[in-house]
Amino acid sequence: MWEFDRKSKFKKQYKLLGSVRQERVKKALIQLAYSDRPESLGVYKSSMEVYAYELGHDDRMIYRVDYDKHTIELIRVGEITK
Repeated sequence: MWEFDRKSKFKKQYKLLGSVRQERVKKALIQLAYSDRPESLGVYKSSMEVYAYELGHDDRMIYRVDYDKHTIELIRVGEITK
């Protein structure tokens, strides 16, 4: 099981989400935590060297995977900016 490193921006953005959106994030975190390859659940964004997990309804979660520390760095969460 993977550990999470929740960055301050992620924590702040998560608190601003409504309960339905927070529930989507929780379900995604469970999938990531138990995945053998968590990067396979997201789309790689080469410009930022991160993965984007689509949560639906224009929301996504931005994260990085560190195999050495066996952690997933949670960077941002919320509405997709276009």
